Amino acid sequence: MTSTTRQRTYPVPADEQERLRSLATYGIVGGPPLPDLPAVVELAAYVCGVPNAVVNIISASRQHQLAAYGFDAGVCDREDSMCAIAMVEPGTVVVRDATLDPRFAHSPFVTGEIDHVRFYASAQLRDRDGHTLGTLCVFDGTPHDLTPPQRAGLDKLARMVMDVMELHRHGRLLEQALDQVHRTSKELQRSNASLQHFAGQVSHDLKNPLTGVLGFVAMLSDVPAVEHDPVAKRCVDKALSSATRMWRMIEDVLSLASVGGRPSFTDVPLDTVAHQVVEDIGTAVAAARATVEIEPLPTVHGDVTQLRVLLQNLLSNAVKFRDPGRPCHIRLTGAETPTGWTVHVADNGIGIPPEDRPRVTEMLTRLRPDIEGSGIGLATCRRIIEAHDAALVIDGTPGGGTTVRVTLPKPPERINLELLA
Repeated sequence: MTSTTRQRTYPVPADEQERLRSLATYGIVGGPPLPDLPAVVELAAYVCGVPNAVVNIISASRQHQLAAYGFDAGVCDREDSMCAIAMVEPGTVVVRDATLDPRFAHSPFVTGEIDHVRFYASAQLRDRDGHTLGTLCVFDGTPHDLTPPQRAGLDKLARMVMDVMELHRHGRLLEQALDQVHRTSKELQRSNASLQHFAGQVSHDLKNPLTGVLGFVAMLSDVPAVEHDPVAKRCVDKALSSATRMWRMIEDVLSLASVGGRPSFTDVPLDTVAHQVVEDIGTAVAAARATVEIEPLPTVHGDVTQLRVLLQNLLSNAVKFRDPGRPCHIRLTGAETPTGWTVHVADNGIGIPPEDRPRVTEMLTRLRPDIEGSGIGLATCRRIIEAHDAALVIDGTPGGGTTVRVTLPKPPERINLELLA
């Protein structure tokens, strides 16, 4: 005894793969019933004056009846489906007597194997890209026609079916997006907890030796020889001031980590912060024989710790990437605008080629491996800029060098108050 395989007698659209991918996004095959469709198919039967109407969706190998009027919805093989044939036609199909139409005469829905359909009409269900997902179909056991208004009504109801399906698809996408947000939120909570633990451990490890440094410097300041030596006294005072600022910065970093990395906004006098930064990196500035010119800088709205780190990275880079052929000169300028503040850090160093400027703020990017560095400084600057909804632009300095422009926005409420003043 030999087995026979049924021949595939249904036509396959040229866009079959794209059509199936589109169908998958709706999540309607095998999913829960769409509550609005039964009313639409009942209205289709009424408009067309027939006892039966159905929404048929054609998958890769099946016809799925999502909603039916006049009979119970079910599933059949695609090769048995009349709608699998109608869906590749150029438009709405209306057949007075299917037994006389060569496209459908041998269908089991016509021959009596499944049903005895005579009148058959279907309007295609097309997605927004033109892929046909199925049909809104009406049929009867006796031959007859559709009037032009009935045909127009069937087409309009098919578009209504697609509206229902689109609404379901968007709702499904929204659920997926909300689920992703929920999972991302949980991951952020876990990440923030890890960050807080890490920051606490690092702060502890840094504060222990720093406590010793502060203690020894404080003791040193009380030594009579230091008290009577102006140079030694000045050096000890600077060391004590820098170590104290480092202590506060560690505390600020720990505080920042404990609130999940959110900046704490306040009014920040950049002029004061810039002078503190120059003092902190004074050893590097002196070693490079650099001059740092700080013009009056504005008071801005931001996180004082992050802005200090921002200026420290920009100034340190200016010193590090100096031009060995000429004295290093760095100039800080700033100004207030109606919507925010701008700060420029300009140097006369070796500069950054224009083609490399877009990528120097990426993590671990090092354009000059021969110069000591980690490739983290400008990436940190970018994160600070993003946290402040600010902008950072890297350009060249006339005559050679690099100019970094930072633009910090004013809070909307402050802009509104200034406009009313």
